[in-house]
Amino acid sequence: MMDRPEKRAHRRLDARYDISCRKVGSTVDKSYSGCTANVSSGGLYLETVADAFERGELLKVELAVPPTPGLLEFGGKIAGFAKVLRADKICDGVGSKGSASGRYGAAVQFCRPPKLCL
Repeated sequence: MMDRPEKRAHRRLDARYDISCRKVGSTVDKSYSGCTANVSSGGLYLETVADAFERGELLKVELAVPPTPGLLEFGGKIAGFAKVLRADKICDGVGSKGSASGRYGAAVQFCRPPKLCL
């Protein structure tokens, strides 16, 4: 297998945080919940059971950050606005023989650096 150069501008951290999203400008006041698969300073990939996101949509996202001794003693939230770059159905298994898992994923890019709310 050939190694390809990394094209991403921001290094990703495999991290699972609870996440809540709302569509900006939607007439429906609905919140979607899920979990991150990875996070970077430029964006994140989230997994959810809702098939709700489309490319180009603007989301308000909030990640729940658990308490971390010596770093963030009481926990907090990371909040910001992000644009959906890609939305897809997640399959379990390898290759095209994987089966549908009932989960969906979305890659989102932060519009500006998110804020930490304590």
